[in-house]
Amino acid sequence: DTAVVLQRSMLPQHITPPPGIAVSHRYLPASDVNEIGGDWYDVLPLAGGKAALLIGDVMGHGIAAAAVMGRLSASVRALARLDLPPVRLLQQLEAVLGDLAEPMLATFMYVVCDPATGQCTVTRAGHPPPALVLPDGTVRLLDTPPGVPLGVGGIAFTPVEISVPPGSLLVLYTDGLIEARGRDLDERLAELTHLLADPQRQLDHLCDSLITHLVPAAADDDVALLIARIGGLP
Repeated sequence: DTAVVLQRSMLPQHITPPPGIAVSHRYLPASDVNEIGGDWYDVLPLAGGKAALLIGDVMGHGIAAAAVMGRLSASVRALARLDLPPVRLLQQLEAVLGDLAEPMLATFMYVVCDPATGQCTVTRAGHPPPALVLPDGTVRLLDTPPGVPLGVGGIAFTPVEISVPPGSLLVLYTDGLIEARGRDLDERLAELTHLLADPQRQLDHLCDSLITHLVPAAADDDVALLIARIGGLP
C-alpha cells in the first residue's frame, strides 16, 4: 500500500500541454501490491512552443523502484527547463542513477515535438517503440534505434527526427501494456496497432480501449500510457 501511494503521489497531477498538442494518459498498478514498480509519464512545455513527451520504467518493484522513479521524474523536469538536447538529458539521467548506492536500471523514451511544424525527435533508452497513428488510420511502430536502458552506460543514444502530419497521434506506453504471460510479443503488438486504427476517437476513449482490451484483470506489471495528438487542433 505504501508503494502504491508513493507511486501515485509522484506521477504528474496536472498536465497542461502547450497549444497544438492534446494528451490523455493512464496509470494502472499491478494487481499484486508487491509488483508495484516505477512506471511514469509526463508532458513538459519547452521553449518555442515545443513539448517533451516522456515515459519511463524503473526496473524492479516495490518502494525502491517507486522512489527511484520519483528521482528520475524530478530530474527530467529540472533538466527540461534548461532546454538540454535529448542525448545530453539522457546522459544526465544516467548520472542520477550512478549516484545511487545500489545499481538500478530504467528504460526511458524522450520525444520532443513541435506542433507548428510536425517535427519530432525520438530518443529511446531500451524502451518499447512508440506507435504513430496517421490521420487516415494508418498505424506503424516507429523503427528508431532502441538504445540500452539508463544505467547500463558505455553506449551512445541516437535521436531520430521524424515528421508527422497534423492530427497524427503518438502513443507511448510501458511494457506492462504489451507483455502478457504465455502470449507472443509480436501478437500483442499487432493487437495494439489494430486497436489504434481509428484515430478520430476521443483520446480518453482510446486510452480506455487499450487498457480494457490489452490489460488482464490480474495484471502482472504496472502500466503507464500516454497518447498525444500533434497539431491539427482547432
